[in-house]
Amino acid sequence: MRSLKFACLFFLTYLIASCASMSTDDADMEKSKLLAEEFIVSVGEKVTFDNTSIEFSEIADDSRCPKGNQCVTEGQATLSFIFSTPTSAESFTVNTADDSVRQFGDVIIGLVSFDPQPSDDAKLDPQDFDARLIVYEEGALDDVTVIDVRTEGEYNNSHYSGAVNIPVDEVSNRIGELNLTKDKTFIVYCRSGNRAGKAKEELEAMGYTNVINGVNEDSLDKLLD
Repeated sequence: MRSLKFACLFFLTYLIASCASMSTDDADMEKSKLLAEEFIVSVGEKVTFDNTSIEFSEIADDSRCPKGNQCVTEGQATLSFIFSTPTSAESFTVNTADDSVRQFGDVIIGLVSFDPQPSDDAKLDPQDFDARLIVYEEGALDDVTVIDVRTEGEYNNSHYSGAVNIPVDEVSNRIGELNLTKDKTFIVYCRSGNRAGKAKEELEAMGYTNVINGVNEDSLDKLLD
């Protein structure tokens, strides 16, 4: 009888441990699917995630049209980064024009903005510029909810395909219409990123934990298409 009790106890312990392991694996898999983060980094800074890092090493070139000027072409800025894992390190560049996304294995890195605009009136140090990166696992943003926080008129004129329009002044009152859980990853955007930043702050104050500022329609076209 004692041996039978021991056998039953052993089996029950094994079953509980197996269930706990499966739950952990399921949780890790879900976290993996939802890997999508927004980072703001300046020259010399490094961001890390999952034993991986991205270092902003230098501004290789900046030919963007100076603020307040009218230029024949918009120009572009080319930025250099280093992508490092525990076993390797690789340098890469992205720019603000048509070459703004890089992929390393399952990890996708997209440059969505680089601020401020150059100015003829003031000389800025490299550390004065910020690159906004969105880093995500392949497939994590395939069905992401995108919210256009511009006015209805701006939205009707042009918008990212599939985006829902909720003007920034209404976002805190209307976000419930989308039935998003507080930990759901979603993207907000506007014309320049300013209103999207305001919407992001308001939503985070409401408890939403994975709100990404996608800046504008153009940046989302490059990042998600």
